[in-house]
Amino acid sequence: MTQNDFSAAAEDRSRFFWWLSEWFISPPDQEKLGSIPQAGAASQPEPADALDAAWRAVSNAAPRTDQISLDPLGVEFTRLLSGVQEGLGPPPPFESVWREDRLIGESTVAVIDAYARAGFADIAPEAGPQDHISAELKFMAMLALREAEAWQAEETTAARQRLTQQQDFLASHLAAWAPCWAEAIVQQTREPLFAALAELLKAGLDQTERELSDITQQLR
Repeated sequence: MTQNDFSAAAEDRSRFFWWLSEWFISPPDQEKLGSIPQAGAASQPEPADALDAAWRAVSNAAPRTDQISLDPLGVEFTRLLSGVQEGLGPPPPFESVWREDRLIGESTVAVIDAYARAGFADIAPEAGPQDHISAELKFMAMLALREAEAWQAEETTAARQRLTQQQDFLASHLAAWAPCWAEAIVQQTREPLFAALAELLKAGLDQTERELSDITQQLR
């Protein structure tokens, strides 16, 4: 792979994480629904991999008509992600809640420190504590964007640093809890779209880990 290839891969990674983060920070609206890629024709070949299959599932689960009421999706979003009442849905999507069974813990501090060391302040202030799933996904998106920019500027050392930051954050944070949270969404949701988005998150994290590892091997 060339530096242009590395840059393109990082840009794709950035768009993916940013797009997904938006689904977990506020209820669905027509703009979000319109951003979902349409599924291919039934005659198309089998999905190339788990991520491709997950994208198709999201497309198939998404309502396509402008006349559909968004109220059920909004209600389900609140039940699944707001933590409004214990037992009503899964625990809210904060790393500290899932790893320490408390809101604002050592995980929260570690995440904020990772942001600061990478040159960022709060990633998603609207999310509250910055170990929210949306904030962590946006952080990955921003790191990948900075990586792409470094490749484009032929700043290899900076690009490698951003690559390492993504690997470290995945291993230490996102991959350590987000798949468990996503599986709880799959098991508890009443709306196929949220189940499909959660499966997309799991598949995306798996593929990103493999992709970053492959790129690192090529750069040695």
